[in-house]
Amino acid sequence: MSDADSPEPPTTPDDAETGTLPDPTDFLIEQCSDHQIVLLGDQRNVAQHLEFITSALPRLHSAGITNLGWEFTNSRSQDLLDSLIGGDTWDDQACADLFVDLLGIGFGYQQYADVLQAAWEINQALTGDQQPFRVVALGMPSYVEDPELLEGRSAGELDLRNWWLGGHYRDVTAFHMANVLTSSVIRHGQRALVYADAARTTTRLVEWIDGQAAISLGNLLHNWMGVGVRRIVFHGAVGDTETLERVEALIEAAPENDATFGLDLRLSTLGNVGVTTVEGHTGQPEPYRLSEIADGYIFVTPRAGWRPTPLIESFVSARNFEEAERRYRALDPRDEPYSLAQLEAVRQDGFDNIETVWPQLSTPDTTEEDTAKRRWFRRS
Repeated sequence: MSDADSPEPPTTPDDAETGTLPDPTDFLIEQCSDHQIVLLGDQRNVAQHLEFITSALPRLHSAGITNLGWEFTNSRSQDLLDSLIGGDTWDDQACADLFVDLLGIGFGYQQYADVLQAAWEINQALTGDQQPFRVVALGMPSYVEDPELLEGRSAGELDLRNWWLGGHYRDVTAFHMANVLTSSVIRHGQRALVYADAARTTTRLVEWIDGQAAISLGNLLHNWMGVGVRRIVFHGAVGDTETLERVEALIEAAPENDATFGLDLRLSTLGNVGVTTVEGHTGQPEPYRLSEIADGYIFVTPRAGWRPTPLIESFVSARNFEEAERRYRALDPRDEPYSLAQLEAVRQDGFDNIETVWPQLSTPDTTEEDTAKRRWFRRS
């Protein structure tokens, strides 16, 4: 065979002639266009990741992906959510009420509201026969909401949650989410990006928590749909400090100058990074590689540059105070109701502790030699 007849070797994102890595939004659109459900796993409350999703929604809609599934509003309030993002005017209070319905005062952060407002803006700009954009609510209450039923116990106790749902709350909520997606998206032949906590999105990986296999939304969909489902994770979503630092070392040493990118882990050096602290089963012996527990990877900013999402101002109002207070008293029981000032203090404490649940860097972030590579890597 002559050289002219020889097939060209496949090009991967790491050896492309341009020397650049795929744009993360382009990568996300490609994955959503090729698969019916794309699961995007993340840590909670990372401002830059939510800002990325907000900015990506218009392009996703233009590409025909008209659904965003997420666990951050309850499916029982789907009609109210549809009214919010399909209404003629944006309603900040109605948006706040949806988050109060989710977890009382436990969830009211601005960038999540910005995602919903971006969906509303898409629908305001519709022309012709364009299909509206829809946010599919996958959340469900997983604890007793009425403190009068608890006899002084906290609704957060595991045995109470399991009793209330008639099974382990993680498993029950996973089946609920999968059923909602099936009835709202899959059976209609539509596509969806599903944004959720990393633990919800595992597909081939079955994680073990407290000695038990934990069923996830991603496990169920992967078993039902196979290659129709893809799992992508944001940088840092896999809560393993050693993995995170190995990834950042590879990015820092790479010749490309891309501040953000999205990669297919099967075709990338990052896919070979070891993950040593995840306990579970993939069909492969431990330790795992990133490519064995996720299909794609999105990098927006290094861990040292993460910002916490700010609280929504004036979140608790006269309209939702009674509900917010009742839900919080179910979790932290006492005889007398909480005041607005006390609820706000709890909200502030929650904000102050956001970063404690993120993967921690093993060494402090210090200024080293002032090279062009360092300047790129440390900008957020």
